[in-house]
Amino acid sequence: MRITANWRATAAVFLMAFSAITALGPAAAANPVADSGIAPMETTAPKCMLDKEKKGKIYTTVWVTNSCKRNYRVQLIMARGADSRCFSITPGQTRSHTSRGISPYLDRIILC
Repeated sequence: MRITANWRATAAVFLMAFSAITALGPAAAANPVADSGIAPMETTAPKCMLDKEKKGKIYTTVWVTNSCKRNYRVQLIMARGADSRCFSITPGQTRSHTSRGISPYLDRIILC
């Protein structure tokens, strides 16, 4: 009789925990942003980052000049081509990135 009472109590606790987890659904997830399918926000680079492109059918070269008053770490996001890695750029400095793809072009510059 004692075994049956312990088994019933354990089953009741299990059922309450299971129904609580099921009722919460996705809200019980550890990382709701990753589970929701929404990407984290990107911060676009300030307008003082100037860019120039030399477009081609397979390769496109992008030059970025920092005309801001401080250092930034930026990444060039290319459409139809390979993105750049994250790199530092100081005031007055110009950096370049060559992307390969099918007529790639600069989509945006983000901070990283």
